[in-house]
Amino acid sequence: MPRVIHFLFLFVLAGCASQQDLNSLKWEVDALNTRLTKTEQQLKEKDRVFGQTLSQQAELQARYTEIQDQLFSIQGRLEEMQMSSGTGSDGNVQARIGALEQDIQTVKDSLGKAPVPMKSLYETGVELFRSSRYADAVTDLKSYLGQNPDPTLVDNAHFWIGESYYALGKYEDAILRYDLVVKKFSTSEKVPECLLKQGMSFIKMGDKETGELILQQLISGYSNTDAAAKAKKIIKDGIDNG
Repeated sequence: MPRVIHFLFLFVLAGCASQQDLNSLKWEVDALNTRLTKTEQQLKEKDRVFGQTLSQQAELQARYTEIQDQLFSIQGRLEEMQMSSGTGSDGNVQARIGALEQDIQTVKDSLGKAPVPMKSLYETGVELFRSSRYADAVTDLKSYLGQNPDPTLVDNAHFWIGESYYALGKYEDAILRYDLVVKKFSTSEKVPECLLKQGMSFIKMGDKETGELILQQLISGYSNTDAAAKAKKIIKDGIDNG
């Protein structure tokens, strides 16, 4: 493990410990400001999605009308052929009637099928992670982040990339990804879990001192979270068993 990362974390954590009261108040102010910003972003995103939904509904309605017109046209031709089936070659007329009936059934089937929405790369990335396909999950999630992602999901995408690296045993990569969430998305609900896995990653790499400092930071700053409870258990049971 590069010594730079080790000293960086010791410096940051020491500062946090000496200014705990000030940071606690700052966290509250930052949390309120970020919640306000996130709410505004969510409202804008809902407006955008609503506009897309209206456009999609219009497209679906146009498609539905087009298919209905095709159905009416085929049914009209079928009725004409049935009325004239007494003339000409009966076998040929019946064959054409049978073909038209098949066309009608095909169009009816199309009318009954709702279009299947495509999954986003975020959704496929999370599904790949849950299927233990961690390298593929990283690929999809990174691609998602590079393609105008939903701003309300960016922190989650980084978190799942970190989780994938952790599962692959790439602890340094996981630490950097978790740290990105903690610093850039400080009010994300994923921050406590990121701190937990960050501390565990250092412990896995053999740097128990830094790992415990991060777990203590988690317990101090997010005492009522499940992640903090897990951190307490790790420390209580002994870092060697964490």
